[in-house]
Amino acid sequence: MIPEEYLKLVEDIRFGRIYSSTETVIKSIEALRNILYSGGNREALLSFAELAEKLVEVRPTSALLKNSIREITVNVLEAYKREGIEGAREAADETLENIKRHITISLDTSASIAAKRIQDGDVILTNSYSIFIKETLRRALAEGKNFSIYVTESRPGSEGLKLAEEAYHMGIPVTLIVDSAVRYFMKEIDKVLLASEAVAANGAVINKVGTSLIALAANEARVRVFIVSTTLKFSPETILGEYVEIAEADPNLLLPEDKRKIWGSRVKARAPLFDVTPPEYIDAIITERGLIAPQVVVMLIREIYGWPPKVSRVEDEIRELKRVARS
Repeated sequence: MIPEEYLKLVEDIRFGRIYSSTETVIKSIEALRNILYSGGNREALLSFAELAEKLVEVRPTSALLKNSIREITVNVLEAYKREGIEGAREAADETLENIKRHITISLDTSASIAAKRIQDGDVILTNSYSIFIKETLRRALAEGKNFSIYVTESRPGSEGLKLAEEAYHMGIPVTLIVDSAVRYFMKEIDKVLLASEAVAANGAVINKVGTSLIALAANEARVRVFIVSTTLKFSPETILGEYVEIAEADPNLLLPEDKRKIWGSRVKARAPLFDVTPPEYIDAIITERGLIAPQVVVMLIREIYGWPPKVSRVEDEIRELKRVARS
């Protein structure tokens, strides 16, 4: 049995209640580490595997989550085989700290590079809520640059409201707009800065739904589009032809239960959380390895993971951990 507090985390992730994908990953890896310290040896290991499985299932779009859960699962499994549960716990502790350190370094470097693209007087358009975008804006301010931002409300979760509020507290002039008005306002925009949930091998970017429409409108208006991300969000599975699954939000966000009872099955509500932006609508992806063209992503994945990619499927590693826990 997985304790209730961890099931609540799973549900929060399922319905997009944690806005930042980076925060989602840190909370998930912390939960996996903590659950290893609950219950008996085999029970704790099995709870770890079951929680890891649920976390991957509810956020299939997140390459950072998959990559991080794969890393901690592999390390825990190998340590358990060598040293038992105490070794597994030490491996989880060490992996958690390594992932946090890598994310921090990536965030600092990527935001520093991205901030250099912002110039005095720029009007920046962004969407949703991203720690990478927020840090980029903060650094540009620290460099003494004067600029303003437009933020889409970013339905169905309306994460843009949170970014707008935090930008306001930083002292940045903010204009909050409805998602459908992006094309209307694009004539006022100098640059588009967006984050990512995952980056596919062909340079396509998976991000909050509406991102592809922003990129399309920017392309039409000849406004440059930059993705601020990290190579930790590159998806090695896509180089072998696997697809990135797109999760959907609770349909109640669009269609209240009382309406559904009246209308029945004749009216459906769908609220995808993410969409895919083709690489031809992206000018550059900014990572801790610098500013790169989308077409270079495949080469970086090969450099990081080898060729063919020396990376196992996270689902297979979780399955093996379950087998070991039950044996």
